[in-house]
Amino acid sequence: MRGGSPAPSPGGAGDGSARLLHAFELHKAGDVEAAALLYELVLRERPEDVDARHLLGVVRRQQGRAAEAVELIRGALARAGHHADAWSNLGSALTDLSRFTEAVAAFTRAGELRPGHVGAWYGLGLARARLGDPDGAVDAYRRALSVDPDHVPSRHNLANLLMERGRDAEAAAELRRVLSAAPELAEGHYNLARALLRLGDYVGGFAEYAWRWRAQGFPDRPRRSDLPLWNGGEVRGRVILVQAEQGLGDTIQMVRLLPLLASLGARTILEAPARLCRLLGGIAGAERVVAIGAPVPEAELRVPLFDLPARLGLTLGSVPDAVPYLRAEPHRRAAWASRLRPDGRLTVGLCWCGNPSSPADGGRSLERPHPLASALSAESVRLIALTEPSRYPLVPHPEGLGWRLADVPLVVEHGGPETDRGPDAFLDTAALLAEIDLVVTTDTAVAHLAGALGRPTLLLLKASPDWRWLMDRPDSPWYPSFQLIRQPSPGDWESVLLAARREVLAAAADRRRPAG
Repeated sequence: MRGGSPAPSPGGAGDGSARLLHAFELHKAGDVEAAALLYELVLRERPEDVDARHLLGVVRRQQGRAAEAVELIRGALARAGHHADAWSNLGSALTDLSRFTEAVAAFTRAGELRPGHVGAWYGLGLARARLGDPDGAVDAYRRALSVDPDHVPSRHNLANLLMERGRDAEAAAELRRVLSAAPELAEGHYNLARALLRLGDYVGGFAEYAWRWRAQGFPDRPRRSDLPLWNGGEVRGRVILVQAEQGLGDTIQMVRLLPLLASLGARTILEAPARLCRLLGGIAGAERVVAIGAPVPEAELRVPLFDLPARLGLTLGSVPDAVPYLRAEPHRRAAWASRLRPDGRLTVGLCWCGNPSSPADGGRSLERPHPLASALSAESVRLIALTEPSRYPLVPHPEGLGWRLADVPLVVEHGGPETDRGPDAFLDTAALLAEIDLVVTTDTAVAHLAGALGRPTLLLLKASPDWRWLMDRPDSPWYPSFQLIRQPSPGDWESVLLAARREVLAAAADRRRPAG
């Protein structure tokens, strides 16, 4: 049973003690409803029974009634303040209620009372991490591991925190120890993949990345299980369905690998989100592009898009970097060029946020457009927002593109509410990107689109970014037109914006400088 509580001590003779022990046996066996009824009965007979009150609190937490659990366990502690398990279980219930400061105090008290209490140190690590204290969480997990080196949850969480701090080599070492103890832990393999990929070990990283489908919370599921998976064997002359997965930006990034697959003699069909089919139409290496769920009766094999690197033996040095590999529709590009009407200023496209519902978005976006617009504002710079029209309110503007962001003191133009309207994604954005001088964006699908189009881009990154941007380098093997500007420390967007301003002003000055 959860909670780590020892068997109750027989507090005296009689039916109450036997009933309490019976309740505890039911509790251990997983019959929490029956155990709760008996714990309640014991408390009616013996209101001062500390064990019954504490264990009923543990049951209430297991039933999802954390607030009741807190009151019951506090009642037990009022009678027995030395009870380390009760303090630890109180911390867990408080964590469930997001009362993390109180939880830290409870877990700390449990550890003081019993320094060998692994659960208390583990819980303290969880609570400190949720409070935004990663260093304190690392210390707590290390305390847990000093007591029990085989405590897999503590070591796994420690590894994840090390990754968040950019200490990928240490994280990979810890994750390998996790997997030696729990070789079927899918989340451990998936996290090891991300650490190795950010270290530039594409062979090892993409091999581990195959575990993503089994990892809890992975935002996609396998499709077309009726088709056998391509395992990297002979594929000449066979029809293979390449299945896009994860986000729109992920698809845009990885379709560059289709020509490598086609070079093996495969007849390749790309299955992509319906919104991307028009943008990706005519992509090199694919005979055609079909929407996810469309029938493809001739397909003989399937391969998820992010399995291609492992199947093709991709290394960091062999990433295809020829751009552009996507192009805007010529008639749409001409229409946006007519609307844009260049006026001599450097035209800079801004994107400050991605999909806020994405699990990957934590810390990689700016909350508002104001800081980025203010940082890049200058007489020689024209700012144009590249976000979806629904992401920020717009108002008509008498100049330029005819629309601007509302509630932003500076003029940040926008293409208007009709931009990319309809079933297809990014067609207007691609055409506008092709006409502007420079893109400044956080890690979003717009960044991948700009890179696929070969547009000059400043990519603004958090201190420990997604694996595809590696660490400690100003360029990207995926997009040669990119310059990466990284936070020097977690949360330091001010330094990033200052660096972006210097680059934008330098580009504007170069634009004004006479040729020769």
